[in-house]
Amino acid sequence: MGQEGVVPVPSGRNTSKEREREETTSIVMVKGKRVIQRIENAASRQVTFSKRRNGLVKKALELSVLCDAEVALIIFSSQGKLHEFSSSSMLETIKHYRAHSREDTGNTSTEHVIEELKHEEACMSKKMELLEASKQKLLGKNLESCSLEELHKLEDKIEQGLRNIKVRKCHLLQEQIAQLKEKECSLVKENALLSDECLQSMGLLPHSPFTASKKVLSHSRLVQDTDVETQLCIGCPGRGRTRDNM
Repeated sequence: MGQEGVVPVPSGRNTSKEREREETTSIVMVKGKRVIQRIENAASRQVTFSKRRNGLVKKALELSVLCDAEVALIIFSSQGKLHEFSSSSMLETIKHYRAHSREDTGNTSTEHVIEELKHEEACMSKKMELLEASKQKLLGKNLESCSLEELHKLEDKIEQGLRNIKVRKCHLLQEQIAQLKEKECSLVKENALLSDECLQSMGLLPHSPFTASKKVLSHSRLVQDTDVETQLCIGCPGRGRTRDNM
């Protein structure tokens, strides 16, 4: 078994062989696995960066030539210096990359929306099934699966619904009665005016603006005091009584 760990670098001025030895010792074996560590010496780290960068650019160039691939490299050193390589054009490659990224993002968003719509559709279908089952039970159908407690609740719902229907029905009837009373008052007023005009045209009644209003007032009070049906008679009072007597 070999000794594990980093081989110490001798002090003093580093030669090229010593830098290679330090670079090699930055890759150690730990239980059969290669572990890459940071090179502590700045000069050795810069030399290693230059060598590895050139090797990476060479590999990228070979890949682009052999496989007709579009390859681009963007490298920043530890000092922030930019190093780049492109088999064609760096800007065109970046545009291609951005367009591809947007397309992937759009596809992902579309798939997410589709999944949400499918989930919402399933929930709505389930709600519709429950509502249909509740409707059938309110109609007195499909009650075989209901327990005694469920039947009591269903009965309470139906009774509450009937009470609401009766309240609404009474309200509508009251509105209709009020409308009929208003219509009756209007007809009584119109009948009184026509009767006065007829008598005045025959010379049996002097022209007075208060005569019709008095009759309308008396008829209105009669309608308010009694809820009886009235008969509309247009013509002279005497003639109407003669016909009734006949």
